Amino acid sequence: MNNNSPEIQKFLDSAKEEVKSSGESCDLISFGDFWAEKYSANDTNFNSKAFLGDAAALFNHNQVSYYNELTSYRKGISVIVLPIKKVIRKLVKFLFLPIIAEQNEINLSITRLFGHMKSYVNREVGVKDISSMREKELELQVIAQREMINELSAKIDQLSEKIGSLENGGSSK
Repeated sequence: MNNNSPEIQKFLDSAKEEVKSSGESCDLISFGDFWAEKYSANDTNFNSKAFLGDAAALFNHNQVSYYNELTSYRKGISVIVLPIKKVIRKLVKFLFLPIIAEQNEINLSITRLFGHMKSYVNREVGVKDISSMREKELELQVIAQREMINELSAKIDQLSEKIGSLENGGSSK
């Protein structure tokens, strides 16, 4: 079953037929599978550095300003255009200021959400680092304990040989 649009599926079917006729082999995935592989949110394609960079960019620019500088690119008539733009801005101010204020509230909420997510990602990175260091420490301890076990086994073998020789009436060396 495919999730492609009819036009895309027709193109893919013709490409498959062309590949079959040429004797080559080609496995084409559906667009839905491609999209899921490329853009789905899972652990395999999550880049914490990119996420933290995007969150920082969001923190730096999360408010929309209504009062941007008015400019005119027509040098000769800019004396007339700028006052007209100012009048128009004042006339429509009551329409756009509430919308901009609401958008700024939404942006601020999203920024706070990304701040919490950033903290979570940073914490998870820290936990992974600590876990990795602890894992290395434990591996070193296991290696040291194996060496100690081998040394003790060698001593036990030596002592067993001495006990065996003493039991046989021999002298210990």
